[in-house]
Amino acid sequence: MLVDVRRFRDGDEPAVLDLFARSFPHDVRTREAFDWKYRGNPFGNAHISLAFDEVQRLVGHYAGYPVPFVDRGRPLIAHQIGDTMTDVSVRHVGRGPSSILGRTALHFYEAFCEGRVAFNFGFNVANIQKFSLRFLRSDRVEPVPYRVRGPLPQASRAERWLSGFRMELVKEVTAEWDDLFARVSHDYEFLVRRDAQYVRWRYLDAANAGYTVAAIRKWGRLAGWSVFRMRGETLIWGDALFDRRWPEAAGIVLREVSEVFNPACIAAWFPPRPSWWDAVLRDLQFESAPEPQDLSLMCVPFTMADATARMRERLYYTIGDGDLF
Repeated sequence: MLVDVRRFRDGDEPAVLDLFARSFPHDVRTREAFDWKYRGNPFGNAHISLAFDEVQRLVGHYAGYPVPFVDRGRPLIAHQIGDTMTDVSVRHVGRGPSSILGRTALHFYEAFCEGRVAFNFGFNVANIQKFSLRFLRSDRVEPVPYRVRGPLPQASRAERWLSGFRMELVKEVTAEWDDLFARVSHDYEFLVRRDAQYVRWRYLDAANAGYTVAAIRKWGRLAGWSVFRMRGETLIWGDALFDRRWPEAAGIVLREVSEVFNPACIAAWFPPRPSWWDAVLRDLQFESAPEPQDLSLMCVPFTMADATARMRERLYYTIGDGDLF
């Protein structure tokens, strides 16, 4: 089968949205969401490879959006891989690297990855894991570390006042968020660069995402923040960054946000790294459980040849680091 694989061009958006609707009929992808993810990213845009059949019908799509990381102070750029899809009519064509998905993925590697990014990463289900491990040079880092607990009891007004903590829901971020990241990033070692620019794009500017961004202050100074989203009766704790000097701040945020949403339970992805944050989660009585979709963190190293080993040793991540939140 003759297939033309090329980079995304302006004007390809309707074809991409049509393929997405055919591939994921249970989901909805709007033009606004596409533009936010692939055209409005301050760290890089239009990193998309497309496969067209003989009549120029889009049948394959492989994409990633650039994400800034810091590893012990060293800045890096990686790709979060998402929206990999092929039309059902071509899924029998070829095998492994000769399949439509394989050809489109390898084009993406050559066009956007080799010599350009530290690594690609994503969170994949079992069938995609097998394909990626065998044909796309991917490594399985670890199963996704899923944690869950029931809602937390409310704190009294007196307890809140005496603690010196105040939580607020925010719609904008400032240089104060940059200062927090600079102050605490060494305590996390290896993580996405969670500064004001990243938080603004990833959460506050996201199209129709329904995120709740909460900041907490200790006597007026920013001590940490979290991002939440309700999924059914479950409160998804999607992202978090805290100053380790105030480990109790996370519990206060969870209590106050729980008052707003009244969830049946709270769920999150957090690895056992760093150890001090793992201790905070255990003190909050989060329990480890199998991730409902059996997802694993996957990595394809490029300029960082030992990316998989570094991830296993010290990467901090959350569900917000992927595109499933």
